[in-house]
Amino acid sequence: MDIEERLQCIAEQPRAYVHGTVEFVNNEWVFFDEEAEEAALVEEMAEQDIELFRYGHWLSGQWQETGAIATDLGLFPLTNGDRIRFRKRLTYAYRQWLASLPDPSFFQFVQWLNHLGFSLYDCLYCYNGLLFAKSSGVNFMIYDNTEQIASVHHYYERGSTTNDRFEMTFNNGERAICAQIG
Repeated sequence: MDIEERLQCIAEQPRAYVHGTVEFVNNEWVFFDEEAEEAALVEEMAEQDIELFRYGHWLSGQWQETGAIATDLGLFPLTNGDRIRFRKRLTYAYRQWLASLPDPSFFQFVQWLNHLGFSLYDCLYCYNGLLFAKSSGVNFMIYDNTEQIASVHHYYERGSTTNDRFEMTFNNGERAICAQIG
């Protein structure tokens, strides 16, 4: 199963989106990020899918240069104050690391991560030794869910056997372990 299929299979992850509102300023649509309190042009953000909040639901669509969003329900022109969101991008190394995990390890890791209060989209940094074709080693990830910071060490073996072991250390000193062997 590829990474896109896997991401479709898991439950909606907390903090997976950048939320904000739009305003038409100087003949351009500007996105105002609610969390970071930063502004960016919508067309620069909309290289990926964009979602518009209408009728009490998020509607997925594609940005149109006319200042509208094309959805399965039709074309919706933006108006000042509309709420939109973009799915956060996963870094290349992290995305490749997630894709390299066998299905059982991937789904067990996501469930474990979510149980500990973190989302796949909370990853700030990923060192992926698998990108260097190493058959065994340790990968490092740093997660921040705005309440806690955690460091995950992924000990792995690839070859005749596949072993994955995850150790998480929280900023308060607590630790947790998860293993997927075979």
